[in-house]
Amino acid sequence: MLILDYQFSDNSKIKALLSEVKRQEKEIKSVSIPPKLFQKIFKRNYLNQAYSSTRIEYSIVSYNAAQKVIFAKKAHSEIEREVLNIANAHLAISSELRNPVTDKFIIGVHTKISDGLKGSLREPSYGSGKYRKIQNYLGELFSDRITYTFPDPKDVPKLMKKLNGFVNANKELDKLLIPGIFHFLFIAIHPFINGNGRTVRVIEDFLLKKAGYNLRNLYNLSRYYYLHLKSYHFFLNQGRDRHDLTDFLEFYLQGICEEQKNVFEEKKFLERMERLQSLPEWDKMDKTDKKLLGYAARNGEMSIKKAVKLSSRDLTDEAVRLRYQKYIALGILEKLGDYKMVKYVWKESKDAGI
Repeated sequence: MLILDYQFSDNSKIKALLSEVKRQEKEIKSVSIPPKLFQKIFKRNYLNQAYSSTRIEYSIVSYNAAQKVIFAKKAHSEIEREVLNIANAHLAISSELRNPVTDKFIIGVHTKISDGLKGSLREPSYGSGKYRKIQNYLGELFSDRITYTFPDPKDVPKLMKKLNGFVNANKELDKLLIPGIFHFLFIAIHPFINGNGRTVRVIEDFLLKKAGYNLRNLYNLSRYYYLHLKSYHFFLNQGRDRHDLTDFLEFYLQGICEEQKNVFEEKKFLERMERLQSLPEWDKMDKTDKKLLGYAARNGEMSIKKAVKLSSRDLTDEAVRLRYQKYIALGILEKLGDYKMVKYVWKESKDAGI
């Protein structure tokens, strides 16, 4: 079928991914998360969402800096303001979920994204509060070479009207496909001078929630796109050049699957960290102990070789074994196998009797 002149094929892979996303969403909705742990997962996701969306646009903000900005709700530079704006925009959409997608809504999101920002030398103005009136291009980073010319600015209003109309009136396609389709077509239109990517990732999150997914805000697609940045750009560019958005939709659905799985991994990790921090011995442990145990909590196992590497080779194999004996005695790790086949795995509390 054609969607705004772009081909889409509802193939077997997309159908399988739709089924898997729906299955996992039911599990997420049914999982019991204690309030304290829920707040931790929510805050980490909220931070990762804003940080990742900013980093996709080649920001140099560090994770620690983003964390300080988000939790203090104060920005002291343009780089920090970019992160805070995205976080604020994501929070603001929660009150709009019953409303349709309109030009006013989209421009409102872009205004929040660009609040207080001056832009860069390459893109000196965000043109906040309106669709672009000038031609924009896709070019190579640190080069003047143009690789793609976006639609003429005079065509932007009618293209956005068509896109919004499709999203609001859709009756044929699964609602779960709409956020990904909107994402792809919005980037192809590029309605703003600057901030298109950050704006569309907020609106994609909005549309996902309108479709009934991620209502507790426990996962986000910005993190997935950042972790797979080359593929993200590849599928957007390839689909635009071929006038076919099928591959991008597969990529988008795969992202939801991965991020849903991460909810369970994050829950497990934070539960393990809470268990570690409740140990009387935790406060007496040195930085190396905490680093090794944090790795084990995240990954479920730890080898001698990996521990030596994490200690920057300050520890010998024998020194690591002595630490592992301490962790085993605390009921945190257990030893499996022997000699070259030995490995140390996380021992869950129900098995350790803790």
